Amino acid sequence: MRAKFKTEPVSVAPVLGLDLAGLVTLLGAISSIAVIAGAGFIVVQLRQNANLLKASARQEKKQAAFSMLEKLTHESFASRRGNFYQIIRKYKERDWKDFDDSPEDFEVRSFAYSYELYGQLVRDGTIDFPLIANMLQYIVIFDWKMFETTSDHFKKRFGLRVSPWHDFEWLAKETEKYISIKQSAP
Repeated sequence: MRAKFKTEPVSVAPVLGLDLAGLVTLLGAISSIAVIAGAGFIVVQLRQNANLLKASARQEKKQAAFSMLEKLTHESFASRRGNFYQIIRKYKERDWKDFDDSPEDFEVRSFAYSYELYGQLVRDGTIDFPLIANMLQYIVIFDWKMFETTSDHFKKRFGLRVSPWHDFEWLAKETEKYISIKQSAP
């Protein structure tokens, strides 16, 4: 035979010494603490993410610089640079006769455009200026001085007021200032 027990609803509130309103207040306080703690964890996570993004950006800048170094030290760079000088000298003596739209014209433009891109990368903040100035040093300065008359020819040819290679020019001039200041420092 089974014993019959009479069950009555048990209230948690008297056990804790709280009535129902007190229990709701306690749960609201616990909820508020949880929200504040969660916000704190979110702030910590955002800071960690910001640090990871900064580290990633530094790594990308280093990779871009190493890629540039590889191109500057590759044997083809010296050959292309030599051709660049020969072509400019040759056509400058001829007052640019037969230069326009020749394969040599495009070769010179292509080589100059490399420096133009380096200047753009520096101005955009993708690569730090001191890094590129220390890498290129006098190369960019000498190459701009050689190319400047060619740039003037293109300005006349296309009726431009500004050189299409203004970032190349800027990079050369800023590098020259940078080296001058660096050499005069004690």
